Parts: sequence; structure tokens; C-alpha cells
Amino acid sequence: MNYHKSSGDEYPKLVDITSSPTTVYLRKNIRAVEFTDDITGETKTEYQYDEAIITKDEYMDILRNQTEELENALAELLFGGDE
Repeated sequence: MNYHKSSGDEYPKLVDITSSPTTVYLRKNIRAVEFTDDITGETKTEYQYDEAIITKDEYMDILRNQTEELENALAELLFGGDE
């Protein structure tokens, strides 16, 4: 997955599936950075983060794979492996 640097003035959702009908935004490494606005002199907070942009179909594939992996791990825990 390719992440790029991004920023905003509001704390972002880690997984945003509602901002776009076709796109999912995945975010990580969120950090708050305070700065002084040159015009107003106010101290403001900007949120900087790494962001990947994928289609909703790609996101559904990721969720399916994670679900399958979790089901397999749970089956292993409950029923043990082949001996």
C-alpha cells in the first residue's frame, strides 16, 4: 500500500469510508503539530499523517482477507492443527 504525507486542521478518522462514494482513506502515524498563524498570531493545531487512498472494492478485498485470516486463526485455536 502506498502512503503519502497529508495534513488537516481536524483530527482525521483512521479509516474514512464516508467522505467519498468510491474511495476509502486509510491513515496512520497521526501527530498534532502546533504552529502560530502568521496573520492572526493565534496558536493553531494541524494534524499531519500518512494517508493511503484506495477504492471501496480494494477495501472490501482487504476486509475479506482479514476475516478469512481471523477465521483460520480461530479454527486453529479451537480445533488445533493437523497432528
